[in-house]
Amino acid sequence: MLRRRNFYLAILTCALAGGYVLHFARPLSAADAPKQKTVIPFDFTSVYDKGVQGAHVGDMFWAKLNRQKGFVIPETMKDVRDFCEEKKFTASADTSMDDMKRVVKEDFGGDVGIWGTVELAPGAREEIYNLHIKCVDFSVDPPKVIYDKNVTTNSAAEIPHLYVKETLDALYDRKPGEANVAKDQFAEENWKNNPNLVKGGDFEHGHSYPDGWEPLNARPDYYRYVSWRAEAGNPKNKVLRMDIPKDIAESTGVLYYSQFFKIQEGATYRFQCRYRTNGPSPKVFIKCYDEMPSVYKVRASYSAAQSAPETGSMNQPGGAADKVFREVYRSQQNLKGPKGEAWNTQTEDFTPKHTKYSPKAARVDLYGYLSPGIIEWDDVVVKEVIPATTSAQVKEKRHSLETKVTLKEMEENVRRSDELKAQERREREEKKSKE
Repeated sequence: MLRRRNFYLAILTCALAGGYVLHFARPLSAADAPKQKTVIPFDFTSVYDKGVQGAHVGDMFWAKLNRQKGFVIPETMKDVRDFCEEKKFTASADTSMDDMKRVVKEDFGGDVGIWGTVELAPGAREEIYNLHIKCVDFSVDPPKVIYDKNVTTNSAAEIPHLYVKETLDALYDRKPGEANVAKDQFAEENWKNNPNLVKGGDFEHGHSYPDGWEPLNARPDYYRYVSWRAEAGNPKNKVLRMDIPKDIAESTGVLYYSQFFKIQEGATYRFQCRYRTNGPSPKVFIKCYDEMPSVYKVRASYSAAQSAPETGSMNQPGGAADKVFREVYRSQQNLKGPKGEAWNTQTEDFTPKHTKYSPKAARVDLYGYLSPGIIEWDDVVVKEVIPATTSAQVKEKRHSLETKVTLKEMEENVRRSDELKAQERREREEKKSKE
């Protein structure tokens, strides 16, 4: 039997012949679903190594699309591979546009296909490849060729850093160097109008520490190098400052946490901040948590004070006294702006999700390390730009992306096994009693 869920409401599955169900990542709101396009990246053909390098290229496209957001994509490349294996279909640079259109649109229910060929160049040393990439939008008639390039690379590194990047720049319709954020009118409107989830992200208000952030005396070992002060030369603006000595920069580094704020799994959020550094390397972690039972007594310590009143009691947002929040997802953002007195701006989208757990709360972790010096932070913002659908939050939980066996199915298998063992035990006892 074929099965298909409501595509525009969930955009999670697509009916496939042969019993396969293709899962899609990043569900969207019903209002926005028609605006979002579904991109299907295929493994490239690479006859010379029986498909190994071609699969690497397919993984490159999937991973970058997954990080950069803005399109609906298969949940894993395994879903695409399972279908292609079942149907004995191979997407190479020589595959006709009619065949690709049929597979992308009819079989996958998608809009855009990315496919091609990567082969070791004849007579060349090992790192030189003949590469042909095609990216075509089949949602319009005639199909729109977004990117089509047939080249011989100078090195293997050119594949991800030059040609995969060029393909995605064309797909996202962005200029080289533009931020990797979802270019979508709906998302942009939400970015403009939705509230900042980080309380006190501008660092303008507070007493001995900024509102919405952890007390600076909460963890002396962490925060002794953190201060809250007026910006030099601009006394009307307050910033967070990290003064990082050499021994700390080269070991633990310095971090500072915001308070928790509520999130929804499957929604897309946009992070932005201003920062400047004269030496240390800045990073940002947006850490997302799920509530889990604890065998230990929950301690109402410094973090009881830092939990926002509207998010719950004890030391976790929305948490019960016998439960704790544990990290199940994080967005790690490496800030690459130039060093000096000028302010840099970091902007990046992320989508909290997990196969087994459901992220419910998050907090921002500002971090500096590696080299001694000063980092200043300002205007920390997290906004929801694409909401999660109801269907996105009702998922079949499983241990990892590598398995399709759900936790419910595993529990059912254990139950049936226990029942069978109990029945066999009863039969043995009955047989023994008759003897």
